[in-house]
Amino acid sequence: MVKKIFKIIGIVLLVLILLLILGIGIIFVIDKIEDSKAWDKLIQGGYVNTVNVGNHKMNVCLRGNKDAEYTVVSLQGLNNMANVVEMETATEPLNDKYQFAFVDRAGYGLSEDTFEEQTVEQVVSDYRNALTNAGLKAPYILMAHSFGGVYASYWEMTYPDEIKAIIYIDPTQIGSLDDVSSMIDERHAGFVMYASVIGSKLGLDRIIFNSKEYTVNLQTEKQKEYAEAIWGLCPMSWTVCSEENNYADNVRKTNELLSPNDIPKLYIDAFAYTIDDIKEKMAYEKKIMEEAGISSDDMSIPESAIDERFVESQKVFYERNIKTYIDKLGNVTYVNIPGNHSIFKHKPEEVTKAMKDFLDKLK
Repeated sequence: MVKKIFKIIGIVLLVLILLLILGIGIIFVIDKIEDSKAWDKLIQGGYVNTVNVGNHKMNVCLRGNKDAEYTVVSLQGLNNMANVVEMETATEPLNDKYQFAFVDRAGYGLSEDTFEEQTVEQVVSDYRNALTNAGLKAPYILMAHSFGGVYASYWEMTYPDEIKAIIYIDPTQIGSLDDVSSMIDERHAGFVMYASVIGSKLGLDRIIFNSKEYTVNLQTEKQKEYAEAIWGLCPMSWTVCSEENNYADNVRKTNELLSPNDIPKLYIDAFAYTIDDIKEKMAYEKKIMEEAGISSDDMSIPESAIDERFVESQKVFYERNIKTYIDKLGNVTYVNIPGNHSIFKHKPEEVTKAMKDFLDKLK
């Protein structure tokens, strides 16, 4: 009797496993069909321009005036897969005068994934090789958002002759590590990130991943379509995990190199320093979450906590971190545009104006 029960349980488990494998197989096939449609859409939209970089390919999407004297190179933040579409909200009005190169790092957007360790040296080497193999010549104007600013700073400190200027868009602040040493040391890719990569490779992301959080605030329906196509292709990768594992080392290596120089820099700071600006930022972010179908009840900062003491803490952060970073960079034009971290989507017109004013003054 016991043997019969175990036999039945074994058969049931076997059937369940086979059904699971079949289900994953069907999802995988559907995902590949959707991937093919996405690639066709993005090719037609002019977003695909892959070049060989070592053992993988990277995408270098070119926009704007190809006869421009300098190329503005976009360096995305961590896990921003659709940077090429999102950043265009602010760069498109400048296309007549400037050329923009949107370079997807390995494992991002339309670039191939790789198991190579994403050290700051490796990432910058990939950027340089991708641009060269795309037929672009230095010196470049770097346009770096968030953690892309770390790579930009390392690049300019290591290869200053290749950099004409830098535009920092709300970059990761690495001027002083006193307040963040323990935090950055704790950053590592955990089980959830690795599981997300495996799920992404199997196509499960099309069931569980909500790309609307990143696309609802784009300006046109066409932009939303392109961004959703890219997120559908690649919501997570091995290189993103590697960047998390190398986060602390990459920050410290770059911090140690910081030294003021004469390379012109624009620093767009999206931090809010008044109660009204903070509340406006929160209202914008709440609206995005609600439109994406995400509960806004658990926002990181409750509105009740926004008072003069909170504002003062923001100002202290500026003095201890942002100003320190600016001082270590040298020759910085500072512009405060209070709002969401992806300020180029929140207030694209203001970002466009700040960049145009800066670029037009370069000689």
